[in-house]
Amino acid sequence: LKLVYGKVMTRDEAIELLGCNLSELADSLGITTAAVARWNKEQIPQLREYQIRDIAADRLKSLETQQNVAHANN
Repeated sequence: LKLVYGKVMTRDEAIELLGCNLSELADSLGITTAAVARWNKEQIPQLREYQIRDIAADRLKSLETQQNVAHANN
């Protein structure tokens, strides 16, 4: 997962960051696919960007924890 701060996030970047499709992105945010489809493709709403970055960071932490546990068990 690549977390880049300091630039506007596009809808495609949000999808790529979470490794999902439009529908799964909407589910992750607790909103409808239609709502996500209405976003400006070149700049998603700023509060949603923060939410997406938080989700991505949590996933990265979870992955790191899983890897650390797996490594400790070897």
